[in-house]
Amino acid sequence: MDLQRLGVKLFCADGPVVALREFIPIFHRWIQTGALGELLIDVADYTHVPRGPGILLVAHEGIYGVDETGGRRGLVYYRRQPSDGDLATRLAGVARAVLTACQRLADEPELRGRLTFRGDEVLVFANDRLLAPNTDETLARMEPAVSALLGRLYPGVRCALHRETDVKERFAVTATAPAPAPIETLLARLSA
Repeated sequence: MDLQRLGVKLFCADGPVVALREFIPIFHRWIQTGALGELLIDVADYTHVPRGPGILLVAHEGIYGVDETGGRRGLVYYRRQPSDGDLATRLAGVARAVLTACQRLADEPELRGRLTFRGDEVLVFANDRLLAPNTDETLARMEPAVSALLGRLYPGVRCALHRETDVKERFAVTATAPAPAPIETLLARLSA
């Protein structure tokens, strides 16, 4: 499967206690300092859209965002540019990017102690309705890569999977582990 436009979202644990606009100066600082090791370009404010994309940090390779889609705040990353490797490798790269950004964001001085991310729930999605329509067939083709990612994040643990079934929505699978793991642990497992 040559799907390139993959995304992963990790949900916030504390709910929306941090105002969305507080992320804007942090993301601008990340652009100025090259905080994520990739070309960061711009910040976009979508706070006027209820339950929408929130605040976006546009990079050359993909887009990061403090996202409130579905009424659940989290940090999302999705690739815009092609990357090397098979589907499982590309998906692991997307997950590594979002975990790195989650860890860095939670460590920002302005947010420390006010922002944490759940380590037991991951949303994986395809941002390409042509190559990955929201069907059972796409789930069958994506399942090996999703299982490989979950096996690395939660070794020896069986995660519950729930697919978004509305065919008008993009393909998305939410994986829930029986117990949370710290973001640092998940990142270390993925980097090993």
